[in-house]
Amino acid sequence: MMTEPVCKVADIIYVRFELTEFEEQKKYLHHFGMMLAHEDENSIFFRGTGTSPYIYVATKGDENKYIGTAYKANDYSDLEALSKEFNVDIVENTEPGGGYKVTLIDPDGIEVEVCHGMNQAEPVAVVSKVLNTGQSKARERNVVQRFGNAADEWQLKGDKWVYELSSKVKRLGHTAINCRDPKASVDWYANTIGFLVSDNLVAPDGNSMGAFMRCNQGDKPVDHHTINNIALPGDNYPGPYGHAGYEVSDSVDDLMAGHYHLKTNGEYFHEWGIGRHLLGSQMYDYWRDPHGFTHEHWTDGDLIDASVPANDVSLFEFGKAQYGPPPPATFGHSMPIEEVNKVRAEVPDLYEGVLKDLAKMQKEMEKEND
Repeated sequence: MMTEPVCKVADIIYVRFELTEFEEQKKYLHHFGMMLAHEDENSIFFRGTGTSPYIYVATKGDENKYIGTAYKANDYSDLEALSKEFNVDIVENTEPGGGYKVTLIDPDGIEVEVCHGMNQAEPVAVVSKVLNTGQSKARERNVVQRFGNAADEWQLKGDKWVYELSSKVKRLGHTAINCRDPKASVDWYANTIGFLVSDNLVAPDGNSMGAFMRCNQGDKPVDHHTINNIALPGDNYPGPYGHAGYEVSDSVDDLMAGHYHLKTNGEYFHEWGIGRHLLGSQMYDYWRDPHGFTHEHWTDGDLIDASVPANDVSLFEFGKAQYGPPPPATFGHSMPIEEVNKVRAEVPDLYEGVLKDLAKMQKEMEKEND
């Protein structure tokens, strides 16, 4: 029988990192489609076009590492319940946005901040035009559609053409974390902050390899997943951070614009995409920042409420997309940029090979069970 969770968080707010330097990261986040909300000697805060005062924060430190993720509580009483259950203090948030929070540690050492009472930011108007998505009425006759400034977005910079229009990041939608013990992680997020399982990832032997989990807001629809807890195949634990997924403001066109802006800029490493995920259904495009951490642009994902039961899927479906390129060997692993091509050169088909092996194992087990 499922126990009642300590609380049920409403949404994700921001991710927190420690970085050795800020200037290159600030430049990257600007090109990625965020806006600087606040900075001081020790911290930088970036926001999207939505109402969160910030969705990314980094503090100055001796190494580059992922610290944790923050979530929004529905009520102050949620902080009181967590404080009592885990014997932690409710503290005043001295960072931009204010309010109060408690900080917990999940089974993989990730800081989980649960916040209440943060001041909301004024949303930023997006001026780029949203093209027809196929769900609205047909095109108007004799009216052309152009995105942004159309061909004028292409500007000659030195000896190369650069697409100047970046994506407009709206909000943080989810994180993906690597777990040593996926069952312990899934149970912790379910029992502590009320996450529901959208998709269970099941290995051919029947063991859980993780899950896609979402907030429980009753009959209010929420993103298909707010966290993906996964034990990646392989013997080496890659560290807790997989990626952070940011919803872009407009449409698929906005995602595509960001792709070509980052690609033609020529300074950043493309990790995976473009494609449409199978689990969650969103369009995706992944890029690495200068410190080797992966960030995703996504749009058009599934929205589901608490009435939808958990779905068991085979692990090899995790890396499959409805369409798009196969995930690279480095996906889900944080590493310095200079190491990425080295790893891919040594094991270019590692992940695809693992998926093929899992599919073969699945078929063999299905035959045995017939």
